[in-house]
Amino acid sequence: MTSLRNKIMLALVLIGVVLFMVIQIMIIPENEAQSEQYQLAQQSPLTHDLESILPYKNKYMGATSNLVMFNHLPLDQLKRTFQLRPEKFTIEIHYEDKTTDVEAKLFKQAMLYNSVSAFALVDNLQTIEYRFSDTTIVAARVAIQGLFGEDLASLLTKEKWKTGVQDKLRDDQFVEEGMMEIERI
Repeated sequence: MTSLRNKIMLALVLIGVVLFMVIQIMIIPENEAQSEQYQLAQQSPLTHDLESILPYKNKYMGATSNLVMFNHLPLDQLKRTFQLRPEKFTIEIHYEDKTTDVEAKLFKQAMLYNSVSAFALVDNLQTIEYRFSDTTIVAARVAIQGLFGEDLASLLTKEKWKTGVQDKLRDDQFVEEGMMEIERI
């Protein structure tokens, strides 16, 4: 009887050790790799996950909680501070970096992507000023609407976002023309 009980306990311990090893060696590293891959995909406007910013949909730009959306958009790794100008319906983003510190194509795509994202999510936001140490880029709602369509909020579904925003940003000519629509100071 005790011999059978000891064998069962030993078998259970061995099964537990094997399962622990499988979890530690295979499952956890795979989950971490997937998480890392997801975070990397969030840095590109072409693969960014719309779902990560939808919680920041708001009618009014006056709440500082609206600024949290920029922590979930491309270029979020750049050090920055924010200034709300509610009387002008403007958000200023002050970056410590220069525009040349970011790869040129990614930078242009991110400027357009972050702008359309913010305007689609915050109904009364009219202007975003991206202030880098070497230049300031001003994106106006009307310019972004001209590029992506009048009703930006209607783009906030996965299908429409992919075709109406991300697919357009794959076109280098569209990106260049789009950057001409937003103002450099």
